[in-house]
Amino acid sequence: MSRRELALLRAMYLHPTVTAAAASVHMSQPAASALLRGLETRLGFALFSRDQRRLQLTSQGRALVPEVLNALSAMDTVDRLAGDIRKGATARLNVGAVAVAAAMLLPQALVSVRRVHPQVALTVRAGTALEIMEMAADHRIDLGLVITTSATASERIARERLAQLRLHAVFHPGHAQARGDGALTLGELAALDLIVLSPALPAGLATQQAMAAAGLPWRPLMEVSQSFTACEFAAQQLGVAIVETLGARYAQRQGLVARPLRTREDAELALVFPRDKPLEGAALSLRNALAEAVGGQLPV
Repeated sequence: MSRRELALLRAMYLHPTVTAAAASVHMSQPAASALLRGLETRLGFALFSRDQRRLQLTSQGRALVPEVLNALSAMDTVDRLAGDIRKGATARLNVGAVAVAAAMLLPQALVSVRRVHPQVALTVRAGTALEIMEMAADHRIDLGLVITTSATASERIARERLAQLRLHAVFHPGHAQARGDGALTLGELAALDLIVLSPALPAGLATQQAMAAAGLPWRPLMEVSQSFTACEFAAQQLGVAIVETLGARYAQRQGLVARPLRTREDAELALVFPRDKPLEGAALSLRNALAEAVGGQLPV
């Protein structure tokens, strides 16, 4: 596929109509429709079905979307790198990080990297831990920062643990349980409205497993996919959030109270990078800066 075709497919994925998609990539609607028909003919299967005058991606079309996005991202990276070289940059450092780690640790670490490597160009990608590990395996990033479990492994990536993470309960300062000092048990929280991370996330899975180990039912008030979201809900007194250590640090910055839970410690903060590409240069500097940042912020 040409870059123009890839860009139009991405636009069709993001916009509800051909007209809107075509406008977003500076094409006319007839030209976009003709390009899509030609692409379908060449591929040998339908990318779209018509539903009430709108085009909907078929299952075959949806199957292409992740790779279309990856291909365009790779092309954009090449363009940026070429531009950086023209402007005098000596290298590019591609970093991936889960959202809470990107917010809590990356800024401080990147300041240190820029002092040592002032000419390096930076790209920071956000995603889930699984997405970031896939980026590392495919060499789309040089270094990734993820929250994962000790059991997670891949033959294509190397992993280095930065810190063991534990679970914390986050309270609004006016909550009765916010005034204690010691660690809590999940049993003490069982009667409260709990805001938990999804079991698809390591910290959420650790919460669910800890509840099961304590013989407690899994009946959270809310399940969310980000520690930030859980903490913001707790700030509005919608319930008590259970998050990992970095989420607890974020909560404290927002004036909330974080108390540790007495549970198994199944989540960890880790660095991931391509197994066949050892860390060097700016990537190695970032690894060292992140280790220093973690030492200054963890544990809570």
